[in-house]
Amino acid sequence: MAKKVHQLVDTEIKKAKASDKPYTLTDGGGLFLLISTTGSKSWRFNYYHPVTKKRTKMALGMYPAIGLLKARTLRDEYKQLLANHIDPQEHIKAEKQEKLQATQHTFLAIAEQWKQKKSAEIKQVTLNNHWRRLELYAFPELAHLPIASIKPLQVTEMVKPLFNRGVNSTGISLLQTINEIMRFAVNRGIIEFNKCADIADTFVRSKVTHHPTIRPEDLPEFFAALRDSHADLVIKSLIEFSLLTMARPKEASNAKWTEIDFEQALWHIPSERMKMKRAFTIPLSPQAVKILQKLQKMTGRSPYIFQSMKKPSQPIGSQIANNTIKQMGYKGQLTSHGLRSIANTYLSEKFIDVNVEIIEACLSHRSANQVRNAYNRSTFLEQRKPLMNDWGDFVESCIKGSFNL
Repeated sequence: MAKKVHQLVDTEIKKAKASDKPYTLTDGGGLFLLISTTGSKSWRFNYYHPVTKKRTKMALGMYPAIGLLKARTLRDEYKQLLANHIDPQEHIKAEKQEKLQATQHTFLAIAEQWKQKKSAEIKQVTLNNHWRRLELYAFPELAHLPIASIKPLQVTEMVKPLFNRGVNSTGISLLQTINEIMRFAVNRGIIEFNKCADIADTFVRSKVTHHPTIRPEDLPEFFAALRDSHADLVIKSLIEFSLLTMARPKEASNAKWTEIDFEQALWHIPSERMKMKRAFTIPLSPQAVKILQKLQKMTGRSPYIFQSMKKPSQPIGSQIANNTIKQMGYKGQLTSHGLRSIANTYLSEKFIDVNVEIIEACLSHRSANQVRNAYNRSTFLEQRKPLMNDWGDFVESCIKGSFNL
């Protein structure tokens, strides 16, 4: 016959006094109260580990903060866990870890730790661009979330608008940065594995084109190479002017002084010189105007802004800028036409809330919708002006940054 266990009552617990040795009062089911030599009373739960089968004890708390009924409730909860082969102490530890994840191990907190580590490994301008993309696209959705709770679908939905806008390279770069942060968390033991590792495979990467390009954050290094090249000043100016205006190589190299309106800071390109055979006006940033003012002293008597030194009656050939870029060490990495892509990437990333057609207009692109083209005669001239000025400021900062490399 099973031995009947005496169950405790509150009056018995209250009357229990200190002794010269610690002693226990048993309530049954593994629950007992330990009375120390000082008179303090603490609850203990005695059980067999579900895997090792070794006798194990765990503290439940002090009496009277944890009363008799509460102690029994905890015992019963832990016995239920044991019935499901779960060690209660391991369960409590896991719950504490989850709470820590929610308060200390958010995506933003881990990203900041990653940023501190990366600052010693890569150039500051590169790190700043990575961080800027996170601020624009990732942090609004993920910053407050425990990094362990982030699911692939959340990241996919967050980055999808970038691919829908056609800035695939930005989407891929953002996913690469997020994965770096996730791997950092894995290596620090904060999460067990990166659930988002293969998200990029669900998106179409940018197709390889005949016009390779570089990212905007690589411009300081490019300008340092341009500065140190042996190219003529007019050629260097052509490359910089092409970048600032986002014009096609032939449109830029054949530019004429009569097309420039210095008072309004506009460049009017006639239809016969445009790819789409439609006249186009480009707002000139202060940086572009400054280049023209400098060149006026050199080529102002010629019809052409970028006058050929070998054949003064003709403009520079459109391939000269491309050849210069190759000689600078950018063969296979960048072309004169690829300069437009740098600007496109910058504008698409920074002005994500701007109508995409305005950014396309900066590049003198037309919509793929022919019906829309037939009715839409707007070139968004006024809307393009602040974008072109912002782009000019960024290019200028990259030129200044090239002196610090």
